[in-house]
Amino acid sequence: MGSDADEDGQQQDVNSRTVNRATAVADSAEDTAFPLKDIGNQATWTLSTWKPGFGVAALLSESVDLYWQSDAPQPHHVDIHFAKRVEIAKIKLYLDYKRDESYTPSKIAVYAGSGYHDLHEVMSLALEEPVGWTEISLAHAGKDGFLKAFLVRLSVLQNHQTGKDTHIRGIKVLSPDRQRNEITDDDGVPFSSIELLAHSTIR
Repeated sequence: MGSDADEDGQQQDVNSRTVNRATAVADSAEDTAFPLKDIGNQATWTLSTWKPGFGVAALLSESVDLYWQSDAPQPHHVDIHFAKRVEIAKIKLYLDYKRDESYTPSKIAVYAGSGYHDLHEVMSLALEEPVGWTEISLAHAGKDGFLKAFLVRLSVLQNHQTGKDTHIRGIKVLSPDRQRNEITDDDGVPFSSIELLAHSTIR
C-alpha cells in the first residue's frame, strides 16, 4: 500500500526523545562549499508499504522514537518527489540497530531520475549495525558535486539478521543553501566559503 504525506493516523502518544535535527544539517555543511538546508518539506513522500501508525508522518516526525515500518517483502522503497529539479548534496538516515536489530537496514541503494520511467541507480551502501545519523554523500553524482533530480528513491535491499520488514526513524534531504551563502563583506563582495561565513558572524 502506498502513502502520501497527508496520511492520517501517524501520530502516537509517546514520551518522545527528540533529536535536534538542525544540528545534523549544520554538521553536514562543514565539508561542502555551501551551507546546507533540509528540503524534505518541498517534496511529496510515498512509501512502498507501511504498518498502520508507522507511515510518512512517523518517518518525518521530529522524534526518533517514531519510525516508518514497512509491511511487505523486500525491497522497501521511500520515494521523494519534487515539483522541480533540485540539487541534493547528501541524504541522512536515522537508524538505530540497538533498538531495531533485525529491522535495521544493512544494504540500501539510492536511485534518481526525472520520473519513474528513468530511475537509475546512483549508489548502494552496506551498513554495519548503525546507530544515529547515517550520511550518504552524493558528491560523485554530478560534475559540481550535487545530484540533480526530480525524483529520488531510497531502497532498503537487505536488513540485519535477514530481517524482512524495516525501520527508518528519520530522513533528511540536504541541498545547498545558495541564498544563505550570499553574505557580503563591507565592500559588498560575497563570502563563498564556510570559513568566511563563520567570520561574517563575528563582526
